Amino acid sequence: MSETPQGEFPKSAHLRKHADFRKVYELGRRHFSGNMTVFYLRRQADADATPLGAGEASRLRSHEDKNKDAARSSSRKDPGPVRIGFTVSRALGGSVERNRMRRRTREAVRHHLQALAGLPVPLDVVINPKKSLLKAEFTAISEEIERAFRVISQNVSRQGSTQKSFERKSSGRPSSAGAGA
Repeated sequence: MSETPQGEFPKSAHLRKHADFRKVYELGRRHFSGNMTVFYLRRQADADATPLGAGEASRLRSHEDKNKDAARSSSRKDPGPVRIGFTVSRALGGSVERNRMRRRTREAVRHHLQALAGLPVPLDVVINPKKSLLKAEFTAISEEIERAFRVISQNVSRQGSTQKSFERKSSGRPSSAGAGA
């Protein structure tokens, strides 16, 4: 047996939609490291809901389909509220190099995904590798992913507590926009 940590990175934990990537880039925070930049954003809890209403969805599916879906979903492991995506720009090299970067980064994420599993808030993460990732040792990549996940976890926890206290402080106060001297 190898001594490397084992983990899972199920398809349900992948960030896939272009709009979600854009939202993370535009509204999210960044963590910089030597071989990559990691973007992250807390998302709304209902972002994964289907666009169909409950009545419409039930009309479209038969009773047997519902039972099959329930059996499938109960047998699957829930990856938690974290979705992770990868972007590797064409400027970083040809398809072989880009895919190698993506595979190495995905493997490091698989080893350390559990570090984000205990977060109480839904979170989207986008990892954007740099050219230096190709020459880096896998252990260095893995350590950078682990460090990034640790920083994200700390920041999201801190951000959640400060946001709640900010909301408490700001509620009930009149706006200072109209106040003049």
